[in-house]
Formats: sequence, C-alpha cells, structure tokens
Amino acid sequence: MRIVKQLNIFFVIELVFVCISNISVAQWANDPSSNTKLVTDPINPINISAVKDLDGGAYIFWQDKKNNLNSNIYFLHIDQNGNANFRSDGKAITTNNNIKENPIAVSDPNGNSKVVWEEVDKKKGSNLFIQNVTNNGLRLWGANGLQLTDSKSEKIDYSLKTDNKGFSFVSYVYKTSQSNNKYSIGFKKIDPNGRVINDSSKGMVYNTSNILSETDIIPDNKGGSFILWLENINQKTMLCMQFIDSVGLTKWGNKPLTISKAKSSVISYSVGTMGKSVYAAITYQGTKKKIYQQLVSEKGKILWGSDGKPITYQVGSQINPKIVFIDSTAVVSWTNEYEKVKDVLIQRFDNNGKPLWGSNGKKIINITGNQFGQQLLYDGKGAIIIAWIDKKDNGSYANLSIQKIDLNGEFIWDPDGVTISSSQNIQKSYLNLVPDTEGGAIAVFRGITVGHNDIYGQKIFNTGTYASQILGLSSEVVDDSIKIFWYAANEEDGTNYSIQRSEQASETNDEWKTVGTLRVENKKQANYYEYYDVPDVSGSIFYRVVQNIKGNETQISPTSKVDYFHNVESAVLAQNTPNPFSDSTTITFYLPKDENVTLEIFNSNVETIKKIDEQEYPAGKNNFIFSAQGLQPGVYYYRLKVSDFVDVKKMVITD
Repeated sequence: MRIVKQLNIFFVIELVFVCISNISVAQWANDPSSNTKLVTDPINPINISAVKDLDGGAYIFWQDKKNNLNSNIYFLHIDQNGNANFRSDGKAITTNNNIKENPIAVSDPNGNSKVVWEEVDKKKGSNLFIQNVTNNGLRLWGANGLQLTDSKSEKIDYSLKTDNKGFSFVSYVYKTSQSNNKYSIGFKKIDPNGRVINDSSKGMVYNTSNILSETDIIPDNKGGSFILWLENINQKTMLCMQFIDSVGLTKWGNKPLTISKAKSSVISYSVGTMGKSVYAAITYQGTKKKIYQQLVSEKGKILWGSDGKPITYQVGSQINPKIVFIDSTAVVSWTNEYEKVKDVLIQRFDNNGKPLWGSNGKKIINITGNQFGQQLLYDGKGAIIIAWIDKKDNGSYANLSIQKIDLNGEFIWDPDGVTISSSQNIQKSYLNLVPDTEGGAIAVFRGITVGHNDIYGQKIFNTGTYASQILGLSSEVVDDSIKIFWYAANEEDGTNYSIQRSEQASETNDEWKTVGTLRVENKKQANYYEYYDVPDVSGSIFYRVVQNIKGNETQISPTSKVDYFHNVESAVLAQNTPNPFSDSTTITFYLPKDENVTLEIFNSNVETIKKIDEQEYPAGKNNFIFSAQGLQPGVYYYRLKVSDFVDVKKMVITD
C-alpha cells in the first residue's frame, strides 16, 4: 500500500540557481544572456514604460515611428508568462495623424491602464490627450482618446496619477504667451467613465512670470490632490506645492508653499504619500549634489524644518532618488558617485525621518564597477525589489541586475544580486520594473544590437530564479516505507509530478519506473510534497521526480539514494555512500541473522587493499567505514561474502 501526502506551506528557500537550458516556462527565457523579445519588429522604440496590471502581467507603452509616418504611441499587454494578449507588434493609442510624443502611463484599480501624451499639430500647436486601455487592447475613451488642453499654449511638462477609486489626475506646466512669458500650472480631474469633472478653469492653480518646470501630482484618495512643480525664484530653482480640493479649488492660498531650501537650487525630486502627508526626496545642486527629505502635512505644514533631513552623510554626490512607501515608512534608493565610481544605496526611514538601516544606508552590492539607473518597487508581501544597471568596466555593455530586500534591510536573494540580462552584445536602457503579484518581478527594457532596436523582458520569480524549480529532493526509510520529499518553487497551473524509482545510480539509464504521481493543488511561494513508497526490492534504491509542466515541458530533479532492507531472507550489499568520495565512505550491508562476514577491498588490478576475514556481525543493518587515506584516485571494488552469498560493487575515489 502506498500513502500519498501533500502539504502546502510557506517556506523560505536559500538557493543557488543552476540554469537548465532545455527547460522553459511559457515565453520567458531561463538564461539571462538570452532575454525574451516582447514586441515584434519595432523600428526605434523610445520613451518606453511598463506598468502593472492586477494579474501579474504588465502594460508596455512606447513611442515609435513606423512606415514613414509621424511618431505614434503604441501599447501592448503581456500576461504573467510573457505572452502578448493581442497584437504583439503593439496597437496605436490613437488613430490621429498628428505627431504623438512622451507617453506617461499609470495603472488604475480596475486592472486597466491610463496614458497621457502630447500631440503636436504642425499648424495648430500641441495638446495633451489621455486614453484608457484594457488588457485585451480596447481603447475605452474613443479612437483618439480625450483631449485635455487647447493648442494656444506651449506644454512644458505634465504628470499623471490615479487614485484608489479610479479617478485620473493630470497636472501640467504651460507657457501662456510667447510675448509676455507667462507660465501657469494646469490641472484636470477625470472620472472613471472619461468625463472631466473639474479642472483649473474654475480657478487657476498658479500663474507667474517665473520659469516653471517638472510638475508632479499626488492624489489624496479623498478626491483632492497635491500638485508640485519647480520654479525659478531669484535665480534659484525651488520646489513649490499647492493643494487642490475635491471640487478643484486651491486650499493653501494664492501663494504656493515652498518646501525646498531657500539658498539652494533643486535639480530634481521624487514624491509620494507617507500616511496622510506628502514625502519628498529633493536633490540639490552643488559641488557635491545632496539629497534631502522633507515631509509636508495635508494642511500644508512643513514638518522636518526649513531644510529637511539629509538622506545620508556619506561622501560623494547623491542623485536619482527612488521611493516606495510601506506602513508609514519610506524606502529610498539613490546613486552615490565618489571618485568616478557609482554605487546604488538604499535606506528605510520612519515617519520622523529616522534611518532604520544604519546611518548612511547600505550598498545594494559590493563589487567593483558602476551601478546606477535603479528602479524600485514594493512586492506587496513584505519585501522591496530593486533593479539596476550594472557596468563592471568601460569596455563592455552593462548588465542588468536585481535584488530583493526584507523590511529589516537583509538581502533575500544572492548577495551579489541576480542577473536580469547579461548579453554582451546588447546595449540596455529604459529599465522598468513591474511586480508579478507573487513576490517576484518583471523587468522590461530596450536592447540595441547591430541593426535592431527591441523591447525585451525577463521575469524573476519570488525565489530569485528564472524558472520553476524542484528543490531539496530527499528520501529516507520510515518504518516499512520510503518517504520521498521535496520542495517546489514557481510552479505553473496544471503542473504535476511523477515519482520514479530505479535500482541503478545513473540518471541516463532506461530502468526508471513511475511509482506514483502528485498534482499541484495550491499555487504558493513554495510547496512541500511527500510521497511514501513500499518497494518490492531491497538494497540501494534511487529516486527522482519529474515535473510535468503544461505544454509537455518537463524538468527532472537530481537523484536521491536510500538503502532499504525489508523482509529479506538473504544478505544484501548496498552501494557505498558517498560515491564518488575523497576521504571516506560508508559500506552498508544487511544480514537476516547473525553471520560471519568477509569484506574485501580491491583496486582496478584486483589487488587486495583491505580485508576483514570471517568476522561476526549481528542481524540487521551494518555499516563499515572505509578510509581512502594513502590511496590514489581511481576505480575500486568491494566484495561481501556471507556463507553462500557473494556480491561485488564498484566505488570511485577522487582527488
């Protein structure tokens, strides 16, 4: 009788991934030197972005120029396996014939994606448009999208966000007149049905003769939003801010709030919500560029002093801050450049700005070279995933790497990071990172080779591997049965396992017999499996597990050996373990009753190396430890004699 048992548990697995070239899971490549092309025959894709859906896939947007036409914005959707849901060459976001540029895309809570772009009519000027697309390629807001602005002004910059109810918020900087050089901040709010319900026409967000640039908008999830922008004041670039309530009116007075240092110029900034407040990481110009953090309450009060708090006191220039927010804390990553070396660092701050992972943050990797261009996300399961461009020397193209970090700042994957792309003939750029909803991520990037510009992708599963894995196969004797047990990670739906048994050690032999099957019942981070077998033979028995993946793909586990002696009427000699060996090995034999035993060890010339002659051993399982000390590497044999029973087996000594 065989007993089948399957347990599903969460399990933290530490492993080194070994790439198996003949295994694939759907479309994703298992080898980082050969990534998956996600788009068919793009011409020259630029301004590439990728955003998440609700099912572990991604929307991809890019700007391209095809068939000698004006540049257009294209999009496609890939599922969690990397397969395109509709046209793999991408679908145009609009049917207008004007020039379309600079798409900005976000996810919405319905699983769709919103995208804003600038559309240029050579005769009438430029306008901003917005579109709502689905994962099967539908354009929900008409063939041309919704026009948000008129063409009477020059658009300088714009931003797009959605709130938790599916409302879209757009802020934009525009120049109102070429003659008087007036700059303004505009605002639009669009409901989930594509209707503009209020905007800055009810009251100008801001109007000035100062030069404005780089706007961002943060919904408060109550119908209002925080709008930020850079403004040139007294020859300094300052970060300014205003709050717009749910009906589109400014609430902090006619004069915006300045949240950056009074005597320093801002280069760039990143913002988001920490609880009910707005958190900003601000990069300042100087001999050494520095990043400071600031917190502003929903009432417009600056909470961390007029200068804010430094991200780090480490020497060097700090640039490119990226932020994710977890439980009223901020995780910030940045690039630190010192003596022409760039390192990516990361730090977590509480809601008082106190660093939680050491005083200066921690390097994402300790290797020689330059790391930069990082992307950051929260996986939704208690960890942060960060990807970056990794250039080890000036003579080769950069690689792309990725790491997972727990909330205590400890690396979860390999300390040197996991390679996303290592192809040495691809120039990589436009790195994007999307969560797969199961603790892993999908990286999307552009790769340029001779004569080709392509959009590539690579999926990294929650265990830091590229494909489904069978881990830790073992076997042991339990009463009159043999328990075969293992873990499996990154399983696909429809996967099953065949448990196979053989009396020979070679994985290539043809005598593997299937003794049972198991199916995947719960798709978790890792599943644990047990199978109990009662063999009809005794001695050394070998087991392996074959993972059968949908689409007729298979993966074969390493082999596990167990010595099994049950209801035998004569002596049994088992295969030594380990084998091969360099120091010592164990020779096991089973006796049905007390017997005199002769055990001999021979070399390949049949010369006796060691002999135990007519020594009595008790009934049951017996072990003999054989030492290789003083012996040359090579093939050796051992022979057991018990009364009329004689058996010989081979063993190998290595260096």
